[in-house]
Amino acid sequence: MDFKSLRLIALFLAVVFAGLTGSYAQKKGLRVISEKELKYNLDFLGSREFRGRETPSPELEIATLYLGNWAGYTGLKPAMKDGSFYQEVPLMVTAVFQPGTRISLSQGTSDRIYYFGRDFCGSFARSGSYRGEVVFAGMGISNPQSGWDDLADMDLRDKVVVILDAQLPGTVFPLGFTMTNRLSSRINAIRGRGAAAVLTVVDPERQKMKEEGQKIFDYIPTGRLQIMYDSRRTDFSSADGSQADRGQMPPSQNSRPPLPFERAEISHDLAAQMLGITREKIAGMFSAVAKGEKVSSFEVEGVSVKLDVEVEYYPAVSRNVVAMVEGSDPVLRNEYVVICGHHDGRGIDDGGIIAGADDNGSACVALMEIGKALLAERPKRSVLLVWFTGEEQMMNGSHYFVNNCPVPLEKITACLNMDMISRNDPDSLFLVGSDLLSSELDASIKKVNRNYDLDFTFDYLYSNLTHPQQVYFRSDHYPFVRFGIPSVWFFCGFTYDYHTVRDVPERVDYHKLYRTTRLVYLTTMEVGNMKSLLKLDVNPAVTSRGAHNLREPSLFGR
Repeated sequence: MDFKSLRLIALFLAVVFAGLTGSYAQKKGLRVISEKELKYNLDFLGSREFRGRETPSPELEIATLYLGNWAGYTGLKPAMKDGSFYQEVPLMVTAVFQPGTRISLSQGTSDRIYYFGRDFCGSFARSGSYRGEVVFAGMGISNPQSGWDDLADMDLRDKVVVILDAQLPGTVFPLGFTMTNRLSSRINAIRGRGAAAVLTVVDPERQKMKEEGQKIFDYIPTGRLQIMYDSRRTDFSSADGSQADRGQMPPSQNSRPPLPFERAEISHDLAAQMLGITREKIAGMFSAVAKGEKVSSFEVEGVSVKLDVEVEYYPAVSRNVVAMVEGSDPVLRNEYVVICGHHDGRGIDDGGIIAGADDNGSACVALMEIGKALLAERPKRSVLLVWFTGEEQMMNGSHYFVNNCPVPLEKITACLNMDMISRNDPDSLFLVGSDLLSSELDASIKKVNRNYDLDFTFDYLYSNLTHPQQVYFRSDHYPFVRFGIPSVWFFCGFTYDYHTVRDVPERVDYHKLYRTTRLVYLTTMEVGNMKSLLKLDVNPAVTSRGAHNLREPSLFGR
């Protein structure tokens, strides 16, 4: 055998060995990912004892500390420059001072006072008082074409309007619809007619829960990022087509000063006193509309209502958890793959604890397993694992992160975001945005899905930027997209348990969660080992990563 033949054989064996080594390495990481440990961690983080992990809250801080301590114990590297796993995110909290927030009813010489948190609840942004007359407007539906108009011939200007929290028979909300917004269109229409406030009477089921001792008006203050970054903007031009100023808001069409009570929900006891009728009458109204029967609207005479709100504002801090697995290549380790998911939740809505097992405990525990797998075998590039805070409050954590990133944004090859990955069809996933900036990102996901026999079917429905639910803009991948970083949201799809008390660990498909975790790990390895950063080859307006993309509305704006 001549030297040339020996050289070819050696080269062939080297290529085969390299392929086997790579395959073995990834299989080594795959063996670390455990369905049992996914369940163990989610049983804890997805429990009701965390009271929904509202931003900010002591319970969210406990979850944050748990994840940071776990990262250090497991061997992940702190990613922040101060040697910490935590990135502080400054928030401003709007909190209702409950003793000073009340509804007072005056009738003749008698006065009755009802307090926030006991007899009513609502989201209030400002302090103030208002006194007004009361009208009852049925369900508040105005649809003359269908023959149903609760607002016909009613003067609502400056009135306090009371409506029933009820739906017409046969009403079905689409998947992804947030139940707390089920009356929004009616309330907005009533406010548009000049009403000062809208009070909704809770449905009989929730009233029964209240009578059985459940605190349906329980309340947790929420905090949001006050800083206005360009990545948070969705309006790119003014009405005349010129470029809008940073953070500029269009002028209000309503010349009246905003009132403290714009909307709130009230108990049957308060409603009966306010409307001058019995509780039995209110129950009868709900029974009637459940049968498709209209209840009469009317003005309330002889009752004066005073609405008082006292709101406090105070600064607070919530934290992203940011860990790193350093890349194995001495050059490529200075480039990064970001894998992320939010660890906050919805807190308490409608008086119930939203445990948030799928949304988004599922991604939290997936990140934990992926972190261990990456320690078993590192890709050439470094990997940032980020548990974001405040996604449910307009993506506080991810917007703050991309604007205060511990690594150069231009060096991030991709963002792999997980948000709700453990429900619905066991063999199907939505890929949101994977093909909108880089064809290589989408191809990499398909490649590992095929080569490792994961056998997922991928749905691109929500990559449609004009989808009526605007899903593409609703999770933590989006701030990365704004900077021109190829990004994908791995998503199992909406369920009817979305943002409800039914989103609990018992409903999680742990085998789907396990398979999705493997898919994201393998995609990380694939993207992390590529020779170059993912190509930006889809949108002609986006050819490089960086802040210069923030003013480009062709893909990023709504």
